[in-house]
Amino acid sequence: MPKGRRAAARTLAPAAVLAAALLSGLLLRAAAGGGLLSSTLVYSAPVKQAAPGSRSPADAVRSFYLLLDQGQYAEAWELAREPDYTGSGNAPYRSQVSAEALMRGWTSREAFVSRLNDELGYGGAWLRLADVQAEETQLAQAGPLPRGGPEVAAAVRAHGTLLGACTIFHWEKVLPVTRSRGRYQLLLPGTKAAGALFYEEWFANVRQIGTLRGTVP
Repeated sequence: MPKGRRAAARTLAPAAVLAAALLSGLLLRAAAGGGLLSSTLVYSAPVKQAAPGSRSPADAVRSFYLLLDQGQYAEAWELAREPDYTGSGNAPYRSQVSAEALMRGWTSREAFVSRLNDELGYGGAWLRLADVQAEETQLAQAGPLPRGGPEVAAAVRAHGTLLGACTIFHWEKVLPVTRSRGRYQLLLPGTKAAGALFYEEWFANVRQIGTLRGTVP
């Protein structure tokens, strides 16, 4: 295989894994009413986790992911700030969005909610998270920050499991958290690779850890 194609394959592999996991999660939810598939061979049905609010940086990040899972996108937007490098808060699927020297503003509530309805389905239909946890970590792990953005108060590592119809994945992500007027909000990347969706930037190190028939060594 030519070097260019191998590099492209490595770049798209994590996004493909996450997209496949979310699609299988949709199939699991659709089948739940008829009992066609069951995750009880590995996991019992996850207990619904209540969002803890935003009293601390870790609470804000954990609440963001739980609200995504519940499809409460407007409430999730309240806990986050996302640079808008496009001027519209969105971009076609095959377009790449890179961090520019200066952002053009912040993604609006309307653009954020509309985009997630398209990417994750109404009510979080295409996302199934479990055991979402978050804890503060070293600020240096948060990576590069947008120029002209707000001051960062902390970095938080979020992690959990992503349940598909036949496969279970582990994911994690380190995000910077800002504080303004006593309120914590996580800072989203606002970027995406070509052929990817914005939400894929919010999950990293996605790896398979089990299936309905057993566990991965």
